[in-house]
Amino acid sequence: MTSAPQRRRVTLFMISVLIPAVVLTGLAVQLYRQQQKLIEHDLARQGDRVHTAEQIHSVYRESNLRFAFYGCAVFLALSVTLFCRYVVWQDYRRETELADMRSQFVAHVSHELRTPLTSIQMFAETLALGRVQDPGKQREYLETIARESERLARLVDQVLAFSKIEQGRANYRLQSMALTPIVEAAARAVEPSLAQQGFTLRRVYCGCAPTVRADADALEQAILNLLTNAMKYSSDSRDIELQLRQSGSDVFIDVLDQGIGVPPQFREKIFEKFFRAPMSAGAAVPGVGLGLTLVAHVAAAHGGRVEVRTNQPKGSVFSLILPMEQKV
Repeated sequence: MTSAPQRRRVTLFMISVLIPAVVLTGLAVQLYRQQQKLIEHDLARQGDRVHTAEQIHSVYRESNLRFAFYGCAVFLALSVTLFCRYVVWQDYRRETELADMRSQFVAHVSHELRTPLTSIQMFAETLALGRVQDPGKQREYLETIARESERLARLVDQVLAFSKIEQGRANYRLQSMALTPIVEAAARAVEPSLAQQGFTLRRVYCGCAPTVRADADALEQAILNLLTNAMKYSSDSRDIELQLRQSGSDVFIDVLDQGIGVPPQFREKIFEKFFRAPMSAGAAVPGVGLGLTLVAHVAAAHGGRVEVRTNQPKGSVFSLILPMEQKV
């Protein structure tokens, strides 16, 4: 929804454009009329001389051509001015939107950091005060602390990775390696969170053994982001499928969910930094709007791409597509 200050800025911008346009147009019309009157006055003063129709027509034609030339010059100057104003306005609007997204990003990051920190602090204090004597309960609390610590570490890693991308310092060490172990490592890393929330992860790996040039840590993080994203947007469904398949010279890492899906108008924007697809009223999804941005950047750095399409009967399919290493 447009805010009151933004509406005010739009109104002022339109006024600053319309007033010069109206003034210059009125001036041009007035000058044209004045010029026509001067010509008529001059012809009337020379009434004793005989003017042919061709001569009179020539005078008016010359006047009109001169006016058209000056009018085009004024129109060009006004057009350039308005175009420059429009470009400046667009830049200002983009900067304002980016500033708003950054502000939301800081708020989301603060909230996301607070949640695991609160859990870690609460369970650690409970254990430290000796309030839990049952060994099974103690082990459960320790597992929760470890799980929330991993979640906190992943969030910090995402923010640091994004910071490197923004500063142009993101370096990937690409090496020839088998892809299946990387995919499996990402699946194992997210298993505790999946089990805690009651998800079932089905693995469907092709019989092939694709080899790619990749940075194992970056690629594992990208796959982990896709799996985490599927968890966030699965709604009431608890089924996620992880596929590894080969098609031509490319290998596909597909993450399929049965969740709310991605509307077509947002399928490009969800990979932009800080962007989070709007949810239905009252719905809140954790995250800071960086996960898919990092996935797209990692894919591009590996010479691949990331795509999203509709799953059947509902949900989404995110595909991380990488070129296979060519065997010599």
